[in-house]
Amino acid sequence: MKFDNYIFDFDGTIINSQKDVFLCFKRAFEAVDYKIDETRLNPDVIGPPLKEIIKLIAPELKDDALINKICDVFRNIYDNDPNDNTFIYDGVFEFLKTLKSENKKIFIATFKPMVPTIMLVKKLAIESFFDDIYGIDKFGEHITKEEMILDIVSKYKLEKSKTVMIGDAATDMLAGKKAGISTIGVLWGYGSDKTDLIENSDKVINSIKELEEVKL
Repeated sequence: MKFDNYIFDFDGTIINSQKDVFLCFKRAFEAVDYKIDETRLNPDVIGPPLKEIIKLIAPELKDDALINKICDVFRNIYDNDPNDNTFIYDGVFEFLKTLKSENKKIFIATFKPMVPTIMLVKKLAIESFFDDIYGIDKFGEHITKEEMILDIVSKYKLEKSKTVMIGDAATDMLAGKKAGISTIGVLWGYGSDKTDLIENSDKVINSIKELEEVKL
């Protein structure tokens, strides 16, 4: 199946920011003097919106005001972090470059806020590849990934049958399905249990090379 339009999840699909994210979470919890079990800072918690990640790191924490405070502190720390440990997965830069050279439409739909997302695409020199970037707060209030996809399809008048959502989480696949487009799950992203991802994907791949084969 050949696609003309590619919507990518960001963290766990294009980049691996795991080390930087965990360091910032550790600093955020320390800043509010809340002790956590650091074994919970593992790849299985990355992917959902920020509040959900905090609840996975500290499931015993029920104080909404404190959760909101940790969110604010984390955002401030992460938005100003140099992200020196974040890297692009092997082969992704070249694949994006190839898509761009073939005049494909390329987008990001991520639960990361816009500030760190834009900062990272600039730092990693991939900003020019994307026709548009959608973060969770692109329009001020939080939006779902399905809403991101639908807005992209509508704004750019994309043909759904020629559009695909690519991500490392089941939520990416479910959002794509609900929006009426094809889905491809990548197995190199975060999380040890890929069962839901596999079950909800039209196709799963282990490498960028396999994604190139799908393109052809």
